[in-house]
Amino acid sequence: MSKEQFESLHEEFALFLASQSINKQEWDNIKAEHSVFTEELLDLFSDWVWEKSLDKIVYLENRSDHHLFLFKCVATRMDLILIQLEKDCPSLLQKEYKYWLAKHLTDPRVSIFESSRIFDENFKEEKFKLIQRGAMITDGETYEDLKSFLSKSSEL
Repeated sequence: MSKEQFESLHEEFALFLASQSINKQEWDNIKAEHSVFTEELLDLFSDWVWEKSLDKIVYLENRSDHHLFLFKCVATRMDLILIQLEKDCPSLLQKEYKYWLAKHLTDPRVSIFESSRIFDENFKEEKFKLIQRGAMITDGETYEDLKSFLSKSSEL
């Protein structure tokens, strides 16, 4: 965590120290006299911030030329919508891929799969693994649009 990032989280750090029963005077003393313990506390805080950040992630997206993985993470359940295109379709990495996809969702070269998985443990770890593999945090618009389309299609 950079100094600028740390400074932007001043209030959160104060809450973190309070949760560790450390007041401002004690923190100042620790910084001045115990550099190793200071680093350990900062590492713990960084982990704490990361854990809280992972909790807030709801939507993830991972795209390649011919695959679009859309994830929705709620409680301990991860829902997946997978779009798979044949090789002769335009790349999903192109800027305008959504327009092509919207017009061709019923094209036989487009396959759509849905699944869900419940995690008893390590839900945050699974989110982190997806991010490590290239998934990006999104606002969920693409997921929800596709989910809505699929729900309407199944009603027909």
